Amino acid sequence: MLFWHNYCPSFLQEFSLSVTILSLKNLSFNRNEKPVFDPIDLEINEGDLVHIKGANGSGKTTLLRILVGLLQPSSGSIKYQGVDLQACLYDYFSNITYVGHNSAVKNSLTVFENLCWMSGENKLVDSHINTLETFGLLNQKDSLCGELSAGQKRKVALTRILLNDSKIWFLDEPMNALDSQGVSILKKAMEKHKNNQGIVVFASHQDVMEGDVKKILIRNTIH
Repeated sequence: MLFWHNYCPSFLQEFSLSVTILSLKNLSFNRNEKPVFDPIDLEINEGDLVHIKGANGSGKTTLLRILVGLLQPSSGSIKYQGVDLQACLYDYFSNITYVGHNSAVKNSLTVFENLCWMSGENKLVDSHINTLETFGLLNQKDSLCGELSAGQKRKVALTRILLNDSKIWFLDEPMNALDSQGVSILKKAMEKHKNNQGIVVFASHQDVMEGDVKKILIRNTIH
């Protein structure tokens, strides 16, 4: 069963001027003709943190992959700024950044080369330096990613959220493999993005953010 909770106090909601960016209506996905999770209805506004919470195998990643266009829903609709998603894919994809649960860095490239690959830049620019400093990777910029620890690789993968000027971040288990310093850095980045009217949609089996968070509690309906 799926529930939705909005922890924003009611008196703040009354005066909210947030603009709805994503609307999910009766969204579902079937596997072997069986629904993976109950239909989802949700509006995602500017400045929202959205936590997709559930146990391993509950369908969190499936939902994220639907939202970033890697899977098609079995039923329901997704609207982006009031327009059916299929009618505005270019605009939508230009405004999202997705970091999956696998770090997906190129082990044969250095940290710096990975940033160039992710950003489309072929030289070191200020944004690269600032991002490396933010994630504590400046001293590793010339190291091959294949020689890094799992936590360092995760940081490299997460740099794309700062390299790309995207309205919406989709993050799958973003805290995986991070040490306490890495978790703190990421949480600050997520809060800053939210405060700048960006949107963060993240999947995690545990509570990792405090304060005003919309939650999708999801569990697998396949038995």
